[in-house]
Amino acid sequence: MKKHTSLGRLLSLVTALALLVSLCVIPASAAEGTAAEPAASFTNTSGDGGADAISLTAGRSFEAKIPVDMTEAEAQAAAESVVWSLDYDESQPYVDPELYPNHSAGGALDTWLCTDGETPLFSNVTTGAVTENGQVYLTVTFDSGIYFYTTNRSTGESTPDASAPHSNGGAYLDVCGWYDLTATLDGQTVGAVEGVKVAPYDSFHTMEELYENIGAIVDFAAENTGLYVEQFSMGSSQGDNGMESLDMPYLIIAKSEAAVDKWQEIKAEAESDPTALIAKIENGTLGDYQVPVMYSNVHANEVAASDGVLAFAWMLVEAAASESGTIDYDKLTGFTAEGEAELAEQMGPEGQEGSVAVPDLVADTATYLGYLKGENADGTTASVSTVVDLEQYYTIETETVDVDELLDDVFFIIVPEENVEGRTYVTRTSSGGFDLNRDNSFQTQAETQNMTRLIAEWNPVSFAEFHGRVQQFQCEPCDPPHEPNFEYDLLAEHLMAGGEALGIAAVANNDGHNSYVIPQRDYLTYTGETAADGSYQTQWLDPWDDMSTSYTPQYAMLHGTVSYTVEVPAYDEYMVQGLAYGQLGQSNYIAQNKESYLLNQTRIFERGVTNANSDAYELVGQWLTDQYDVEGAEADLFRPEYDGEGQNGNFYPECYIIPMDGANQSNLQAAAEMMVYLTRNGVTVNVTEDSFTYNGVEYPAGTMIVSMYQAKRSVANGVLYDGTVITEWPVLYSEGITAFNYTRGFDMVVCAEPAAYETIDAACGDGMDYADAQAYVETLTSAFSGVEGENVVLMNASEASTAAVNDLLRAGKAVSLITAGEYEGSFLVSYADWQSVCDDYLLTGVGVSAALSGLSAQPLSKAPVIYISGKPADNDSGFVKTSLVSGSYQYNYDRQAMELLGFTVTDNAAQADLIIGAAALDDQALAAVQAGTPYIGYGSNAMRSAVELFADGELVYETAGDSAMDALSYVTYPTDSLITASYVAEGDDVLYGYGAGYFAAIPEGAQVLVQLDSSKGLLEGFLPSTGDHYQDFLDDSVQAISYQGAGADGAQLDVVLFANTLTNKVHQRDEFNFISNAAWAAVLNGQAAEEPATGYSDVAAGAWYADAVAAVTEQGLMNGVTSTAFGPGVTTTRSMLVTTLYRMAGQPDLSDENLGYPFADVVADSWYGDAVYWARLNSVANGTSDSTFSPDGTLTREQAVTMLYNYANAQGYDTTQGGMAAQEYPDFASVSSWASEAVTWAVNTGVLTGTNAGTLNPQGSATRAELATMLVRFTAGLEG
Repeated sequence: MKKHTSLGRLLSLVTALALLVSLCVIPASAAEGTAAEPAASFTNTSGDGGADAISLTAGRSFEAKIPVDMTEAEAQAAAESVVWSLDYDESQPYVDPELYPNHSAGGALDTWLCTDGETPLFSNVTTGAVTENGQVYLTVTFDSGIYFYTTNRSTGESTPDASAPHSNGGAYLDVCGWYDLTATLDGQTVGAVEGVKVAPYDSFHTMEELYENIGAIVDFAAENTGLYVEQFSMGSSQGDNGMESLDMPYLIIAKSEAAVDKWQEIKAEAESDPTALIAKIENGTLGDYQVPVMYSNVHANEVAASDGVLAFAWMLVEAAASESGTIDYDKLTGFTAEGEAELAEQMGPEGQEGSVAVPDLVADTATYLGYLKGENADGTTASVSTVVDLEQYYTIETETVDVDELLDDVFFIIVPEENVEGRTYVTRTSSGGFDLNRDNSFQTQAETQNMTRLIAEWNPVSFAEFHGRVQQFQCEPCDPPHEPNFEYDLLAEHLMAGGEALGIAAVANNDGHNSYVIPQRDYLTYTGETAADGSYQTQWLDPWDDMSTSYTPQYAMLHGTVSYTVEVPAYDEYMVQGLAYGQLGQSNYIAQNKESYLLNQTRIFERGVTNANSDAYELVGQWLTDQYDVEGAEADLFRPEYDGEGQNGNFYPECYIIPMDGANQSNLQAAAEMMVYLTRNGVTVNVTEDSFTYNGVEYPAGTMIVSMYQAKRSVANGVLYDGTVITEWPVLYSEGITAFNYTRGFDMVVCAEPAAYETIDAACGDGMDYADAQAYVETLTSAFSGVEGENVVLMNASEASTAAVNDLLRAGKAVSLITAGEYEGSFLVSYADWQSVCDDYLLTGVGVSAALSGLSAQPLSKAPVIYISGKPADNDSGFVKTSLVSGSYQYNYDRQAMELLGFTVTDNAAQADLIIGAAALDDQALAAVQAGTPYIGYGSNAMRSAVELFADGELVYETAGDSAMDALSYVTYPTDSLITASYVAEGDDVLYGYGAGYFAAIPEGAQVLVQLDSSKGLLEGFLPSTGDHYQDFLDDSVQAISYQGAGADGAQLDVVLFANTLTNKVHQRDEFNFISNAAWAAVLNGQAAEEPATGYSDVAAGAWYADAVAAVTEQGLMNGVTSTAFGPGVTTTRSMLVTTLYRMAGQPDLSDENLGYPFADVVADSWYGDAVYWARLNSVANGTSDSTFSPDGTLTREQAVTMLYNYANAQGYDTTQGGMAAQEYPDFASVSSWASEAVTWAVNTGVLTGTNAGTLNPQGSATRAELATMLVRFTAGLEG
């Protein structure tokens, strides 16, 4: 086999020149054409074909030369005392110092240690001198080793690991970057080689370098090729946790723009009239066309993956620019006799327990080329991908790919990095703390919304996403169980061959990792038992399944895309090269089979457009095996058919009905968001233009219909069907839940009767795409029924309703929680306050009379303040927020949930009204909970710490089994509680929980809030029946409790505990209200809403301003806006305050004054006329100009305190005070100069305090509640 050189050379010519310049100091005089001065140099002398740079994953030898003004003898003498150091060049930082504040400054070569903390990174440092062309150089030669070490957990032994680590936060970037190799003698610098690069491996790129290379590829292609190479943006990243949102670029590399445009025409026909397109393909009338192939990375800390994608893009454009226009690569074509023998030995004897079995369904397509593993040092077969003597075991041919010819058949959509934030931080997760490769179904994050939309817009025929680190080097296809919405038989035709094409090319064209595995080919083993028919029994013992479409490739399969997750064995230069060639080999295979790829994708769409039944064994059915690989054994489980009277007998229904009216839809917000979600993912939705009746219910015009008669039916059904209850598989890689109607909380009805669907379809308007849906949703309004102009029951049904109530409470509005009756758990607000929020949110309101019609309600005293347990401290190495964004999943799920609900969150548990969290109780949270602060905890991590709140054995938490994952269950609510009231009122008896946990014992006095309903089966879940507590979980297990009373160690507890998650991946939004209900309960003041203590219906007794309102009313300083309403949130005017101050002054007689008014906008006999004149006369208030007072102008906070300050001076009060408190506010500089002295006085005396945002907000308007509070504080100060 030929020796392969590094793909590090795959840079644009401009980039390569820039690198050369950075490594060599070129004096200006040389650049101007004069004789060049001697230059320092740094050379990789290893002969490995790598860059002149220090790689942390490859041992190398180097020689450096520095010109010196010495004789050679003097230099030789100096060499004995010279100290060499690598000193970080802070003038060209490799990473953002704000994100990576702990970067190493470098130091003497002998101080650099490997990650084991003991082994020197550099060795054999030898200094010498040499004369070249009359110039004396001081020289140094040295070796660099492998920087990274891994520790065996069993033995504690540390050994070198020639791979960047599979870790988060890029701590190794603290030693990477540009350094000066400096020689010092007796403390004086002799000289230096500037710009020596230290990197994980030669082709490693930071995100900034990825951005630069993407642009450089476009420029290079434009200047050197005739290809269509363009950069596009799929959108912006989330930008969460206070970090920056970034652009998400991708490249299209095609023969021409016309080729790309034609594909969009083909795609449109494939989705609208697939039968006609199939005919064109088969009869040859389609003409020339190219099919799209997509490559990407999403786990950004799996660094070689994105570098490999980038390397492939460079490979294409550089080859296209070359004289030959071709690329050669090695291809394994068969086994030698020795290879066949080795294959039999490594797979093991047929039938023997643990031997590898050949699955029948892939026996005719799997070649096993590339399967053979190398040897360990002791001669045993390696368990990881390492060096293999390929020529010993395989026949090998060189394949030549002409790039121009390749692009006759395919074009490429290249996404070097989906997780642009993660690559910036070298984290698996985005800035929001989310694993984006678990969000492709849920699409709660901007990145996955953008990426899935890109897939839906292009329908690539093949897609591979590169990951790591699986040291066996794993390519797909996956083994079962398979997601039932895949039209798997049509995908399978090329899944195995395409996967092997990638694997073969990758292992045959790098010198470090020469074997790979495929789950569907290699993970079936013999049990050692015999089946009933006498055959050897096989088993998928540890599956690598594609049951979940949360992964990007599996999501893409719903679109008819043949897709792969590829897990690289190491993050090193070998794998950058291997992946580039793997993409080449796979795309070459696709080009050779493009017609078949396109036909199969179009046939998938044809099944959709006709809603064809593909359940038959010879179609999808055979692929739905059991864990013993019995083909079709679980077809009825995974693809149950609608077989009731009049139903279609298909796994897919006829349509889904999603009401959009307040009478039939409890959660308008979630229903509207579902419309946007579906259309963003390429699903067509309809809205009825006429009413229709189904199952006795009349649905009005405006009802959303999701038909299964469309190309993307698998996408739609995949998120709307209930799911599958899996009990007879030993393990699942990730939860398969979608069931959006249950998890997001909207009402939906399934129609499976063709006759009924005809009626529904006749009522529908034209289909809506994404743009149509976005525009339509903008026209939707809140639903209101009942009495107008009095009070409104705001239904507690969604994040929108919670956020609206929080808005009202923060604005000082009166909101009560209904504590009994038909609307228990919902809110009571005034009609005016309802109107103030109903346009901002999609809400449901029911108007009721002012007499409250017997409703029992208690005021909410304030907007609750929440403390979320589990927020970590900053890191002291690598990315400073690593633990926050990549080690705190539960905290971040909770944080985003609270943001959606509109709650105020504090980092100080002592200031919180409620402690929440799926994470274990941190120290702050624990102290607060033990002191009696209400707490709601949920999920396994929180429950393990919650158990410690009680004496041993009082609270026992169990799970259904070690591998049990989740369950969508029917439940009952045994106890009347405000925590569950809104669910009871809505009739919502379905609960999702990730964790499959339950309470086996609860403390005495605890109330059971939620209990599994064993009379009904599960809807979805992964619960192996072999679990130790499987049956206990199913048998009416306790899912949630509340407890108020004594805990362990003298604690006084007020807790609500859920055995399973409530915020998992921010998908299960229907459970959010359990948390918000706990928050409302925490701020109830216990007083009936019918009897407001202040005398005003809109001022709750517990409101922060209630006492102030009562005081100013009693003193006659302020009146209500009506006899029953104070209007606490109403904005005040300038005339209101001068009138109040005039009253405080005793309304002095002005009859002897000359009332010559200078203000044209003040009428002398107006209700505020005398007050304005008095204020001007006594320097309490000036005009807004020489001729205007602006009596109706909004009173700002700085104007208010200035008038109060002037009043105090006019009345002879001492206003002298000291202190700098006002200047501590971040916006003090924005205080107007004329108000600065008054604001300083007001802050120091307590008259003015900061806002909830911690600012002065001097130009912000002063509400009546704020003014009342200022007046009370002001008068109290005067009296003091």
